[in-house]
Amino acid sequence: MNLFKRYLNPLLVSAGLLAMAALAGCGGGDQGRDPILGLPAATLSSLAVTPATATVAIGAGQQFTAIATYSDGSSQDVSAKSAWTSATPASATVNAATGLSTGIAAGSSSISAAFGGKSAAAQLTVSPATLTAIAITPLAPSIAIAATQQFTVSGSFSDGATRDVTAVSTFASASPTTASIAAGGLALGKVAGTTQITATTGTLTASTVLTVTPATLLAIAVTPQNPVIPAAATRQLAVLATYSDGSSVDVTTGSTFVSVTPASATVASGGLVTGVAFGTSVMNASFNGKTASTTVTVPALTLVSIAVTPATASIAVGAQQQFIATATYSDSSNAIVTNSAAWTSGTVANASVLNTGVATGIAAGTSSITATAGGQSGSALLTVTAVAIPPVLNPIILGRAAPFGVLAGTSITNNSGGTTLITGDVGAPSQTTDPTQAAGFTNYKSGAILAGAMTDLQAAITDGNSRTCDVTFAGGIDLGGQTFGPGVYCYAGAISITGTLTLNGPGVYIFRTALTLDSTVNSVVALNNGATADNVSWLPVGPTTLAANSVFKGNILGQSAAITVGDNTTLLNGRVLTAAAVTLRNNQITK
Repeated sequence: MNLFKRYLNPLLVSAGLLAMAALAGCGGGDQGRDPILGLPAATLSSLAVTPATATVAIGAGQQFTAIATYSDGSSQDVSAKSAWTSATPASATVNAATGLSTGIAAGSSSISAAFGGKSAAAQLTVSPATLTAIAITPLAPSIAIAATQQFTVSGSFSDGATRDVTAVSTFASASPTTASIAAGGLALGKVAGTTQITATTGTLTASTVLTVTPATLLAIAVTPQNPVIPAAATRQLAVLATYSDGSSVDVTTGSTFVSVTPASATVASGGLVTGVAFGTSVMNASFNGKTASTTVTVPALTLVSIAVTPATASIAVGAQQQFIATATYSDSSNAIVTNSAAWTSGTVANASVLNTGVATGIAAGTSSITATAGGQSGSALLTVTAVAIPPVLNPIILGRAAPFGVLAGTSITNNSGGTTLITGDVGAPSQTTDPTQAAGFTNYKSGAILAGAMTDLQAAITDGNSRTCDVTFAGGIDLGGQTFGPGVYCYAGAISITGTLTLNGPGVYIFRTALTLDSTVNSVVALNNGATADNVSWLPVGPTTLAANSVFKGNILGQSAAITVGDNTTLLNGRVLTAAAVTLRNNQITK
């Protein structure tokens, strides 16, 4: 028994020592190893940081790892046990406890780890922030035709910043005919519609829809700007509208005018300004929500005199004479004040005068025609002579042109699908939509009949122009509202008809003008007491324009100028004959 105990105790001690050595070999602390059973401890040989080099964008992160290597060849991740530092924190920072580094600014920094008396480092390069997304603005804009829209592109970067990247972006329009877009992102509306606008920056894209609307009114302007208008004188204002498509339109007729200081100058509904007294007045014009203005100055001038011209005139009973009133001011300037002057006839039994200065002979004798404006007056002497009984005139013979209701030397233009009806022959070498004719009449486009008619038309014009004038006037005349007897009436200016012209009595009527023949809308030529359309001839040198819905009588003989017959105008017992062109629109013409 004692022998057993003698050998058992040393065995137990040896087993305990072996167990303690095994436990010590399992590590602990800094891998330091206490000598057990006479064995030396493993020591820390080196420390390494991985990755050795790395590159991140600004704002991005990089995890570094610290690896400890021991003398026995073993290694261990000691990242969480190391102390981390950044050599250049302005470029990159590092979490001192974990080794997670973050890019701050472009550049580089040495990222170091220290553990167990050892240290190691890695190189971190910080590149500029990378673009992660783009956005285009504005979203879904709308512009008018010819207007522009600037698009911008903003970029979101890896560092969390947002920057304008318009200059480095490219742009495209899905429908360039609707809207084009320039390199800098400026879009131009071309036609009404929609198109997709796409911006591309690098490999990233963004889109929006652009709507183009019809042209809009941008502004109006009044002309003339800052006019000077003497007292009692007049000046017409005009209003010009500018639209988004670049067009300009005169909108004077549709504009509203207001004078801020009517005591100095007034303005009529149509924009006619009249100077009243010394001072200034702002004239405001408005059209479709837009306004513009001009300032009228009425100078402090003294009206010195009024002159009436012609100073003397002689007309027959029933004829007319236009007088002109001219004002002379203290600065020697002149202004026509005919329409603003007050007109009187000294002997109303012999002559009357309208407020436009047009005098009419009433009975044989004389009358002083006076114009008064601004406290001054001037006069002219009008002699009215008895109407000599003219010799009986023969009508103008049309010859081979007589069967024609419409005859044109060049062309006839007629609206397609209209209601034009010609009771008579029609002739022209070129016709756009042949006019409809009553039964029994022919349309000639070539041949001897057409040529003969044109020859006889010129002969008829020569005949009419050779007749002796019963009334001669150096200006033009508006025949509307007047009554004429038979005779040859010759005017150097234009003939116009506003309202109703009455031709009274049997005989030949010839009206000649060196300029144009025009009638206004709804004007009428009436025949009374035996006057007939076949004996009425109109001989204009210039173009003839009959306005819409007129009722005209007589033969229009155009030597070499065009004739235009307005919409729904009728010629009952009349003809449209010219060596030039004729334009028709829904007309009834009966020869």
